[in-house]
Amino acid sequence: MGWRPAGLMVAVGAVTVACNAAAYHAVALSADQLAGQWRSREGTVLTFHANGSFTSDGVPRLSAAELCGNRSDLSSGSWHFGSGVDEPVDRGAYLQLTFSGTDCRVPIFLFGEADDPVMCPTDGDPDAGCEYDEYLRRVTLAASP
Repeated sequence: MGWRPAGLMVAVGAVTVACNAAAYHAVALSADQLAGQWRSREGTVLTFHANGSFTSDGVPRLSAAELCGNRSDLSSGSWHFGSGVDEPVDRGAYLQLTFSGTDCRVPIFLFGEADDPVMCPTDGDPDAGCEYDEYLRRVTLAASP
């Protein structure tokens, strides 16, 4: 009889994880929806432009930046939706940052709702999630032309 309570606790834990994962579903954004400034609780700032460029401040603090051999200059670069091996796409729930002057690429997954999305820079596994302080939320939308 001792195994039944333990088995029940494992089952409850699995349901909770599944429910939490369902709460954070992928959201596809367009370049215009992505454009603007995004900030994490720890102070990392990414500013995206609809033309495929970005600037950043504080990226070396992100655990996903550990993928980069040289983290000394991760201040700007280009971004694109998808993996880069297919045809260019104009919207997506996955994007990749490529930092200027480096061979560093950081994958980012988009979660939530189109009007309240969050970014998760990670090592390439969306199920790994992000540290709580590393999720980025939109601060400002880009100005319309």
